[in-house]
Amino acid sequence: MVPLLLAAALAAPQTGFAFGRVGGSIMPFTVAVATSGVVKRDGPAPGAAKHLTKQQLAVLNRVAVETQFTRMPAVTACPNTLPDIAAQFIRVGGRTVRVHGRCLAGFNRLWAALARATR
Repeated sequence: MVPLLLAAALAAPQTGFAFGRVGGSIMPFTVAVATSGVVKRDGPAPGAAKHLTKQQLAVLNRVAVETQFTRMPAVTACPNTLPDIAAQFIRVGGRTVRVHGRCLAGFNRLWAALARATR
């Protein structure tokens, strides 16, 4: 079953940011950040922020550029990652990157920035 927010995000034109986890043996979640800064959560998503400032959005955009998000592979399966471990995903605009494991440093950096901004 696809979380409601994720299903709605997939059906709409993609803008802003989203991140979360899917698959594995743990509940999925999604945190979506609109270009207006409004933060929405679906599932057991961490954090409590309801709105990001323009400065926070600018930092996230900068980190996405610095980590070369647009050049990351769409799907990465890290070596030695157990199959029942959930995958993480990040969406920036219309592009989604999914990583199963922790082997992609730029992805981990952007994930940390998103998590920090939305806590």
